[in-house]
Amino acid sequence: MRVEKNLRTVVRLFYWLFTIFVLATASFIWWYIFRPLPQVAGAVALPSLQKEATVDRDSWGVPHIHADSLDDLVEAQGYVMAQDRLWQMDLLRRLARGQLSEILGPKTLSIDKQYRTLGFSRAAERDIALLDAESRKLMDAYCRGVNKFIEQHQMNLPVEFSLLNYKPQPWQVSDSLVFTGYMYRTLPPFWESKVSRARVTARAGPDRAKELFSEDASMDHFVVGDPNVADDGSEHSRADTGDEDDDDDMPSDAVLKADLHPAPTIQNPEPFTGLTSALWPSLQTWIEDSRREIRHGLGSNNWVVSGAHTATGKPLLANDTHLELTIPPIWYEIHLTAPGWDVAGVTFPGAPMVVIGHNDRIAWGFTNNGADVQDLYVETFNPAVPDEYRVKGAWTKAQIIDETIHVKGQPDEHLKVAITRHGPIVQREGDNAYALRWTATEPGGLANSYNWLGKARNWKEFREIMKRVWGPAQNAVYADVDGNIGYIMAARVPIRKKGHGEVPVPGDTDDYEWTGYIPFDQLPQAFNPESGLIVTANARVVGPNYKPYLTDRWEEPYRTARIYDLLHDKRDLRPEDMLKVQTDTYSFPHLFLAEQLSSAVKTAQPNDARAQKLIERAKDWNGIAEADSPLVSFLEATRHIALVLLLEPYLGKDTSLYEWRSTSFLQRILTERPAKWLPAAYKTYDELLCAAADRAVKRLAERSKSERIEDWPWKRFDSLEMLHPIGRQGLLKRLLSITNQPQSGTMFSPRAATQTDGPAMRFVANPANWDDSILLIPAGQSGQFGSSHYTDQFSYWYEGKPIAAPFSDSAETKVRRHTLILKPAS
Repeated sequence: MRVEKNLRTVVRLFYWLFTIFVLATASFIWWYIFRPLPQVAGAVALPSLQKEATVDRDSWGVPHIHADSLDDLVEAQGYVMAQDRLWQMDLLRRLARGQLSEILGPKTLSIDKQYRTLGFSRAAERDIALLDAESRKLMDAYCRGVNKFIEQHQMNLPVEFSLLNYKPQPWQVSDSLVFTGYMYRTLPPFWESKVSRARVTARAGPDRAKELFSEDASMDHFVVGDPNVADDGSEHSRADTGDEDDDDDMPSDAVLKADLHPAPTIQNPEPFTGLTSALWPSLQTWIEDSRREIRHGLGSNNWVVSGAHTATGKPLLANDTHLELTIPPIWYEIHLTAPGWDVAGVTFPGAPMVVIGHNDRIAWGFTNNGADVQDLYVETFNPAVPDEYRVKGAWTKAQIIDETIHVKGQPDEHLKVAITRHGPIVQREGDNAYALRWTATEPGGLANSYNWLGKARNWKEFREIMKRVWGPAQNAVYADVDGNIGYIMAARVPIRKKGHGEVPVPGDTDDYEWTGYIPFDQLPQAFNPESGLIVTANARVVGPNYKPYLTDRWEEPYRTARIYDLLHDKRDLRPEDMLKVQTDTYSFPHLFLAEQLSSAVKTAQPNDARAQKLIERAKDWNGIAEADSPLVSFLEATRHIALVLLLEPYLGKDTSLYEWRSTSFLQRILTERPAKWLPAAYKTYDELLCAAADRAVKRLAERSKSERIEDWPWKRFDSLEMLHPIGRQGLLKRLLSITNQPQSGTMFSPRAATQTDGPAMRFVANPANWDDSILLIPAGQSGQFGSSHYTDQFSYWYEGKPIAAPFSDSAETKVRRHTLILKPAS
């Protein structure tokens, strides 16, 4: 009896302990995960509003904000975006300002030093004074909304603040401006490529460098300046607007000292000393991945077709921006309505208004153009007086800025930034140093971007707003309800006195100075081209007949070519057809390589039987890059190795220095087969290809740790990793991130499939019926893990399914789930 009684006691004790554990766990989860979730129904006080504003949220958590004035509308937007994305907003502003060490400690000092030298924070503070009165008023309103949310939720902030043990500072106007600087840094061009180009040229020689750095590619489709197209719309565009006095009003050489710093190697972290330090490897990986993807960005797709190609007789516009895929996503969906303002689309966390989208009259979308708006100057410093540098034969004092970096748990760190007449020193080599001049940090560079486009009602007004844009340089496509389509590349692109700034130039002379910017009317523009089709995907958009210099570094032409092939002869296109193009997984260069290998084995043979077998499979391949295909893995590895074999005789082991249109170069060499490029180790290009195939299968075996072809499916090397900044390891990775998702397509497919980069949104605008438009993001609207909208859009994005984007009041009423009233002071 006593044993039985003791056993019952133990069982009861275990039961109570288990109950306490479950209750404690549930309480913990509720306190940190669900308690911070925002209020989406009822009423909330927002005292500085002039009148009530309402926030209707649909079944995807997308807010539609109604207000009686633009000021109230933007203030409400700030509040709502903070509800969903406050920690993401705070992290990105800290990254761009160089303030990560304040919350993460010394492990992030190297990153902070890079961004402090960039000078985005200094430029943003300066550009506040350059905002026009209306923009400043709206920026202030946005800040009021964000700060009211922060004030009301000091005790129930998103879980990331609890994990990292800090609270956000009030939002400032400069925080929104500094995000523009972050986007400049995220999108090409990059000054580091100029250094790499100079080194490749020095090693390979000028003749070979001319071929390596050629801007020509056989598969390019030009938007303007094509000598084979009689009417590309560019002359119509200029004549239609009648703006003959479009020269820029701003001083031609008003240049602030630009700010940047080399991307230092992040040191391995020391032993962890707390939760903040323990989370550092995840944040470190996020920042390093971001920086690596910055160097090899995929770009984006956009296109517009006229009514001649569609089922409705009205245009269709499509856009999918390819950026790093993170949770939460970089884009935020929103619909904003006030008198004279009815705009829906996406914006960035921390950015007011709408960046890409449509109103009731027009639609627009962007891809990165890559115009060269940076120059590197080689400055010579005085060995005897380190702060002096040479200008036209005389020593001149550099400006020295002392940047104070607060470091969690340690004394402040001081960084001295040297600024010459051209800009900051971003890299030193002995007594010589590189100074960067960049339009991003010139006066107005952060204050004039794309947020006002929703105000335009037609092509003329769209152009007028685009005139104000400094950058980042984007290819903008346009469509309207009247049936017009158009294209503009708007940005401040420098005119150089000498050369084009492709490589670092002497800084002690005036020979390479900027003399102004390309006038707006001379930037690439097209309006209603005869073809009824405009496609851009970061490849070359200007042909030989376009004369002003934008850049000679374009992305590969393969996505543009595939999109053009899928659309140019169609006459019954619908929004769903646009989505199918966006998710297409055909890969031109891999099919080309498959054909080359199939031909090569007629005269040469790989030594490895596995390579022979895969080449045999390549003969019947259709170019669709399936996730389960080992052939795609083989072709991708062969592509890399074939390029290395061509470059090694000149670059040695530093073949990664060459980051140009490398696949187009490889395609040109394998097509023309010039004797001068064939390495001495091979008698023919067929032998080179077979050697590359042999090395490719060995590489795949090493990476997969398997000798079997069946263990090399493409998904093993290119599965999707959509990660939260602190969810990259262990339990947090399983909870906060989406990982190991097989995906079809390559970086050359319209689908743009890589492990960490890809379509950060998909947008199709239908001016014939705005309610029939499509808009979705990769994960969900909310950045809070406990929200039902944290990843609810993922399956649609992943499977290429549409999410309708209702616009009219009647359509939105059908999908409304919650209504929140924002009340002014009584």
